[in-house]
Amino acid sequence: MNKGKLLLFFVICMVSFSLNAYANFDRENISIKAGPTEPGEGLSIVWVESIIYPKLVDKEEYISLSVRTAASVKGIRATTDFSRRTVDLTSNDGRSWTGVYKVPSKIAEGVHIVRYHVQGNKGSIQRTVDFFVDHTPKSEEKNIADASNVVKSNGWPLTVNATCTALTGNSTRIVKAGQIIIGVAKVSGYKVMFEDGKEGWIASENIKEPTEDYYMFGYDAYKDKNYQLAAKYYQEATEFNPKFVKAYLWLAKSYIAMDKNELAADAIANALAQDDRDISIRVVADQVATKLFSKAHQSYLARKNKDAIASYKKGLMLKPESVTAWIELGESYRHIGLESEARTAFRSALKYDTNNTRIFSLLGIENRVASRAPSHYRVADAIGNDSLKLVKAGKTKKGTKIESALNSVVALTKSLGTPVDVKGWNIRKQGQKFLVSYRCDQGGGANESFDWLVDVDTKYVSPSNDNARLLMTRW
Repeated sequence: MNKGKLLLFFVICMVSFSLNAYANFDRENISIKAGPTEPGEGLSIVWVESIIYPKLVDKEEYISLSVRTAASVKGIRATTDFSRRTVDLTSNDGRSWTGVYKVPSKIAEGVHIVRYHVQGNKGSIQRTVDFFVDHTPKSEEKNIADASNVVKSNGWPLTVNATCTALTGNSTRIVKAGQIIIGVAKVSGYKVMFEDGKEGWIASENIKEPTEDYYMFGYDAYKDKNYQLAAKYYQEATEFNPKFVKAYLWLAKSYIAMDKNELAADAIANALAQDDRDISIRVVADQVATKLFSKAHQSYLARKNKDAIASYKKGLMLKPESVTAWIELGESYRHIGLESEARTAFRSALKYDTNNTRIFSLLGIENRVASRAPSHYRVADAIGNDSLKLVKAGKTKKGTKIESALNSVVALTKSLGTPVDVKGWNIRKQGQKFLVSYRCDQGGGANESFDWLVDVDTKYVSPSNDNARLLMTRW
């Protein structure tokens, strides 16, 4: 018998042995991964078989762990995706290894994995086998004849991207590529509903998620000025992918169009959390912050302190550099008797304007005024002019002059409807270098600056805050 026939015979024997070993169990409820090792793996074994029984866990119970190898190995241990606990499998012959694992009662529904670590004399390999957890009581299982009704009220249409096996009840079924099914829930896999109304589980990798589809639906609705529908689609896109930056950005734009600025703040804050250096996100964040600061200022003047506090907090989440916003937030807290919160807000304002006499007065620091700053902090005109020239003539990574880039940013911000009052350049000594700042006011207390540190001797210019760094890398 040649080697090819011998291997085939051996494989048939191994599979037959494995199935006979589980003859007393429901064979459709066995999760198995079997085959030879691949070239380049740490061990070379003709056949490795990794098994979990049962593969559907619907309550707190034990699962059986089993690995069989064609050649003897030194040891096998198992780990899971939901616990740090390690289970050491045991064997009498080095080829048939078994163990038992008690599944925690609070484990989340969905697909989970057991990873077998197989250690040989000359190396090691891993094999990963999945199983499913479904807490739905059998008496509550749905049997809906027409799943189309569920599409409208509960669930998402999903496209199967590769023919695969799905779990339904204690049995499996083949789902073909291109088939449309209804997503009912997603944990680490999808709980779905098939055309016949039965529910089951499919691993996530076998599903094409409709994230981009919902994004495009939202974009089409936005173009049609149906902002409420657009927001609904963008929200659904972020539910599928919580790190989908574009969807958060356009969700914020949709809320702005509906004048729902608090919701817009939450959406754009999520976008900033993913990418705080994207100029499009920063521009929208500035726009939302300006609207919130304006609303907060009106509430502040009307002594609607709680409303002012709520709006200022939302705005400062996006633009923490606004000194006026921090001051009026602190005064609003003080008006309702929250002195500790007020002083915290005043101290936050002081971080961005260290010589502000109004803040000193609010904090009760009467003897410290800006005019008493040491003389070496006042910049000589000649050195200041040199520092300013170096910054203006400097270039961004894309080759744009800094001064031109700043003018473009201001023009873009104004084109989006945000009023900008340019305050101009400011220069002061900072340590052995000079801090050159370009300042502007976006209204409602939203102060903005772009800061660079300048070494006049070496003529080295470096960005000193996030605005300047963003300008230098993106413009």
